Amino acid sequence: MTAVQLITPTTPGGAAFASAFTTEAALRDLDLGPALKADIRTDTAGTVHVLSVHNTTDEIQEFQPEGLLPQTDGPLLFLGGGSTTEERDGRLVAHLAPHGFVQLGRILDSPQEHA
Repeated sequence: MTAVQLITPTTPGGAAFASAFTTEAALRDLDLGPALKADIRTDTAGTVHVLSVHNTTDEIQEFQPEGLLPQTDGPLLFLGGGSTTEERDGRLVAHLAPHGFVQLGRILDSPQEHA
């Protein structure tokens, strides 16, 4: 298994992900432990997903984003913030600076892809 590479979205300002931020979109808090505050937003069609992770500590924190977003052959897109990444055991690991954040997104071809 090869690690998923982050790709910068080609839509200006990440417009393809705007539907995940409407008032109708679902917002679910994720438990990544006491050091990280995280949530995932999903549009009403169930195809657009945005993961937001914030490091609430004074130390570098890491997490594995792949297991937090629905699986698909599509790319994992970097939407904003900042992090460094590495591959460990074939998985993508993101490192967040103290008090840093990152937003990552994925668009599925159909809502059934993540069922």
